[in-house]
Amino acid sequence: MAVTGVKLKKNNQAKPTVAQRTPSRFEVVTETLAGYAERGVFRGFSQTATPRQTNTAYKILWHHNRVFELVFDATKNILRFTVLLPNMPADSEMYADLKRFVSSRHAEEVLEHRRIDATKAQAQVTNRNAQVSLAVKIKDGDDEYAVRKLLHLAHEIFLTFLTDGRYFEYLVENFDLDPDHI
Repeated sequence: MAVTGVKLKKNNQAKPTVAQRTPSRFEVVTETLAGYAERGVFRGFSQTATPRQTNTAYKILWHHNRVFELVFDATKNILRFTVLLPNMPADSEMYADLKRFVSSRHAEEVLEHRRIDATKAQAQVTNRNAQVSLAVKIKDGDDEYAVRKLLHLAHEIFLTFLTDGRYFEYLVENFDLDPDHI
C-alpha cells in the first residue's frame, strides 16, 4: 500500500551550516607533518613558533633520536631542515656526493613514487660552516607534496646515502651510534 501525503526529500544530506574554507598553507604543512607523527614515523613533533605572516618552525624527533628543526617560509616557498647533517665540510668529497645524490632524485630513472617532480618542487642542499641543510623549493603551490618529498628525501639520505658503506663511519661518529647495533 502506498503512503500518501508524505513528501520525501530527494537528498537526505544535511546542508552545511558552516561554510567550508580552504586550509591555510601553514595548516596544510602542519597537518601533513602531524600525520607522520601520528603514524609513528617521528618519535616527537611540535610546532615551535606561532605561524606569522611569513614562516613557522617545527621540532621533529626522528632519525637516531635527534631533534631536527624544520622551517616553512611561505613567502619564499621553502621548507628547510636547518641542520640535517653536521660536521660536513663544504669542500669534502662526501658533500659533493650528497649534492649529486639529492640532485639525482629528480632524474627520470628514479621510480616515480620516489622521484621529485622538478615542476612541483626542487630539492637542494646547502652548507654553512660545515652544517648541511636540506630544503625543497615549492614551485607549484602544492605544500603537501613538498612536505612529503622533503621527508622522503631526508629519510633516504639516512637509510641509503649514509649507510651504503662509504659514509658509515661519519654516521657512527656524528650521531653517537654503536656500530654493532645499527
